[in-house]
Amino acid sequence: MRAKSAIGLALIFALTACSKAKDADGVSGDAVSGSATSAQVLMQPSSQSSDAGPGNATAAASTSKTNGGGLVAEPSDVEGFLSITIKWISEIVTGDPNSGITTVGYNRATEMECPLTSNSEQSFSYFTLLDGLNDDDPFAPTGSYQQWLNERCAGTITLNDTYHFNDPTTAGEEPVVRTTGTRPFDLSDIPYTIETDLIRARTRYQFISPSAEGFQRHAAEGYPAKLETASSAPMATMDFTLEGPIGGGKEIVDVQGGKLYVDWTFTRGRSKI
Repeated sequence: MRAKSAIGLALIFALTACSKAKDADGVSGDAVSGSATSAQVLMQPSSQSSDAGPGNATAAASTSKTNGGGLVAEPSDVEGFLSITIKWISEIVTGDPNSGITTVGYNRATEMECPLTSNSEQSFSYFTLLDGLNDDDPFAPTGSYQQWLNERCAGTITLNDTYHFNDPTTAGEEPVVRTTGTRPFDLSDIPYTIETDLIRARTRYQFISPSAEGFQRHAAEGYPAKLETASSAPMATMDFTLEGPIGGGKEIVDVQGGKLYVDWTFTRGRSKI
């Protein structure tokens, strides 16, 4: 499992590199298809939520602080479970009254579940490979890390998107085109990178935005019905850093025309996936 996760880091590296090359709030002009522009969102450290579920009491005690304020690594092969909810709500208006105005509404909800296993304490950081940092960077390596590696991640994406083009050159109202449906996805062994910096006592989370096929674009006048592919967020990866050991978190990210809401909980043990 760990060998596969290490190999899968190459994909995260490619996604992150693609993200850094594009605008953080960019959204594809092909609004009906639901395709998204890659971008990286980096949140500064904030207060960390506690674990959810029956593992609450264990979570607080399992990663204790040292006298210097850092964290002590947990044993390796500790099993955990990550549940992630992503909501993307935005409305993007482009064009001008003379040539036509396009309004695209994104209303997407993603539910994802990922079983995790702790790695032993390491002297290297996966994020150093991704970021290419120097010693002056706030994320520069400190030499003591614990990674949590996922075996797979799976879930569903639900769409209720809209597309409307107001054409001033034609009489009457143009139709609102809807794309809806709930479709499953399975990321298999592509790793979600979660890493605790034991010396700085904080954990960094990098989540990949999943995609799914088969959403129904409904027929409207001038728009034939078809199936579409859609992603859960307008960026390829979501990157957050929170104080403390691995646990739950909640972040709100500004995106073009609206907000991205990311909420996750961490429990110990295994669930149904």
